[in-house]
Amino acid sequence: MVVKSILRVGVAAAVATVAAAGTVVVKRALPKTLVPSFPVTDGGVTPASAPDLAATLASAVRVTKADVAIAFMRASAVNVEPLLHGTAYFPRMLADIDAAETSVHLLMYGYKPGDIGEKFREALTAKVAAGVDVRLAVDAIGSEVRFGSKELFAQLVDAGIPIVMNKGMMPDVTGPLGSGARVGWNTEDIGAFDHRKMLIVDGRVAYVGGTGIEDHFNDERFYDVMVRVEGPVVAQLEALFIAGYRHQGGPIPNESETLARFFPAIAEPAVGAVPTTVLVNVPGTGHYPISEAITALIEHAERRIDIVNPYVADKPTIDRLVEAAGRGVKVRIVIPGKPTPTYPAAAFRHNYPRLLEAGVTILAHPDMAHAKVLVADDRALVGGCNFDALSLYENWELDLLFEDAAVAQRISDEIVGRFAAVATPVEVAEDPKTKAWDMLMDRISPLL
Repeated sequence: MVVKSILRVGVAAAVATVAAAGTVVVKRALPKTLVPSFPVTDGGVTPASAPDLAATLASAVRVTKADVAIAFMRASAVNVEPLLHGTAYFPRMLADIDAAETSVHLLMYGYKPGDIGEKFREALTAKVAAGVDVRLAVDAIGSEVRFGSKELFAQLVDAGIPIVMNKGMMPDVTGPLGSGARVGWNTEDIGAFDHRKMLIVDGRVAYVGGTGIEDHFNDERFYDVMVRVEGPVVAQLEALFIAGYRHQGGPIPNESETLARFFPAIAEPAVGAVPTTVLVNVPGTGHYPISEAITALIEHAERRIDIVNPYVADKPTIDRLVEAAGRGVKVRIVIPGKPTPTYPAAAFRHNYPRLLEAGVTILAHPDMAHAKVLVADDRALVGGCNFDALSLYENWELDLLFEDAAVAQRISDEIVGRFAAVATPVEVAEDPKTKAWDMLMDRISPLL
């Protein structure tokens, strides 16, 4: 509710501004510095160099956002499993945590009380009691750490779990919760939410996607995707977790023996290797490889573009989809029929006529389709990044890019196809009030 209230206030102010300005259109204020970050062809972090990077960050006095803006080289994954809905991925995540022997590292935008939150609390607490290294990083607002989730986080701290949080909206303790540290506010993080979602177990198994540990992802309200991977790419994700954890003041032992547990030897697979790239958007640094990848995938698509995304509001991205359909690419977009919040959906709805005229298929899922999936020909992007200005340029985001025909087809069939199977074609709004509202949201879409 806290996040929704903030959004309502922000949008209300934007609406008032635009209404007063008449026909003025809000333009996106792009970051002053954009650092080309995709694709990385040389000099990026590899699975082999990830442990050295982690060791450097573990011993650093201060880790800045620039240190977390890591360019990762294409690596490989095996046993890639796209899992649709909390009823599929939560049991797998909990089972992997239960089997953990050395470490559990969890990064989550939204972790809140409830049935599924309690199951994770019990699982994490049991691992700590068994001597496993457990670390948790969350977004202070997304997880409502000082609001509705206060008791939950107190229980996690009492269990001995070190927890750090991104403080985008207000100052709080510097370093782990409950540490007695001074209150501070890293000015680098002001105004930016950490929207990433990732779980790493024993440095061997990782999950990346768009879920929160919240009950609405485990019942029939929100539908999301987490992709489970193994293989060398997990070492890069582990290094990324350590970078972000250190940025928020979390301590990581820099003894070689301890760090070695986070980076077990993983041989390059002889068969079944899926070329995989870790992409992380870091606000305020000019490092936006996910945004660049989305642009490249859409612009270079020749046969198909399949999208599931709850917030398609970025006008340049919509323009590229229209252009792709115009050159003969089969474009299919699945959006939620019950979007939360509604503002980005209204901005997208304003663009229905030109998208449909170009030949784009737009389908509305009956509930909140919250997944963030893009398939373009034989490449697939899965993670937490929305197609709106906040995700593309203002928030921390994490996606995985798979460049493999079989994986792309599987995601198209098992994820996009399953969403599309229960969705229905959208209709162009005819009501004057709805059309006026949609146009207004479209004009302020750079703020959404």
